[in-house]
Amino acid sequence: MKELFHQRLNRHQKQMMRYLRYVFNDHFVLACTFLLGGVGLYYSNLVKQLPSDFLPGKLLVIAVLVLVLHLGNFVSLTKTADVVFLLPKEKEMRSYLEGGFRYSLLLPFVSLVLLGGFMMPLYVVSAAGQFSDFFPLVLGLWGLKVAHLQLKRYRLFQNSQEANKWYGFWLAFSVLALALAVFVNPWVVLPAGIGIAVVYYQLLWKNVQQPLDWNKMIQLESNRLQRIYRFINLFTDVPQVVASVKRRKYLDGLLTKIPKDQGHTYLYLYARRMLRGSEFSGLYLRLVVIGGLLLYFVNEIWFSVGLGALFLYLIGFQLVPLYNQFQYMVMTQLYPVPSQQKTKTLRQLLLVLLLVAAVIFTVVGSIPYPSWGDRGLLLAVFVAVALAFTYLYLPLRIKKMAD
Repeated sequence: MKELFHQRLNRHQKQMMRYLRYVFNDHFVLACTFLLGGVGLYYSNLVKQLPSDFLPGKLLVIAVLVLVLHLGNFVSLTKTADVVFLLPKEKEMRSYLEGGFRYSLLLPFVSLVLLGGFMMPLYVVSAAGQFSDFFPLVLGLWGLKVAHLQLKRYRLFQNSQEANKWYGFWLAFSVLALALAVFVNPWVVLPAGIGIAVVYYQLLWKNVQQPLDWNKMIQLESNRLQRIYRFINLFTDVPQVVASVKRRKYLDGLLTKIPKDQGHTYLYLYARRMLRGSEFSGLYLRLVVIGGLLLYFVNEIWFSVGLGALFLYLIGFQLVPLYNQFQYMVMTQLYPVPSQQKTKTLRQLLLVLLLVAAVIFTVVGSIPYPSWGDRGLLLAVFVAVALAFTYLYLPLRIKKMAD
């Protein structure tokens, strides 16, 4: 069974590597570099202005670290057919799940190191700590995450109704341990993390005798992969994506205004895909909310300009895959619709969405600036970015996708 997991893991990693080269393209890396540089500069200036023994800073460190502990799910790599073909091997599945557990630790451990390091300047200023405290904090966080993944694995068994109680205890214990580490001594979290990891290993793995809940295990793995594929699908086509559609009756007023004639065929399709599909609408709302929150807390005009322009570019870039959503629909090939209508319609839709986002960014980003000149600058730049993206960048991007 160990060999089976390694075979599946190798296939999974090869597939992910093929997709990641489309995700981490030049545009995305450049945008992330600019965003991280701006956030790092703003974060550095903010930390320098904070007083020592800053209580909100301590609470923020605890809250962020608790949230980071939730990153990463248990990876089982199980398939639908396993409920039939691997059921006779259920007693040997424990070695298979041990391999999944070890692999599941990689992403959370790396995330805890990176985000823990990111929070260290705020911790040093707020709690009057030392940068050397990073090591006991991270090791303790690793122990807490090990216990969390033990709990995730325990949920794969039948009759695991007590999992919610174990989660409540883990959450309260983690908050208490991190609070003591921030307010008292950072070394407190190290034995706490190791201790709860050992206890959960003994109670939720070694002493568990229940059979596996195969349907639940397969469904959880399918949901995990769908989340990954939906993210990758924003950059390239992924055949494994299963689109989900929601009615959203409250938006019918917008859709009924679209004429039902040949000249608006793709507007009819794209608008419904955007508003009723969960992938693109959710992405648009998340980026608008995150960009608006960041602009609200920025009080440097040129940084606001760059940050808002970056988020408008990201919104447009992530919505470009709408272009290929109906390329395999037979009716769009048979119906006599000019090929130019597809590009023209997408440009119109993206322009409206980007202009709405530009107005929201201007309203929220203008709050820190009393000068109407600064507010006018924000609006002018954001509108210019929306126009430049739809009329200059979008045709080049679509041509590249078509080629």
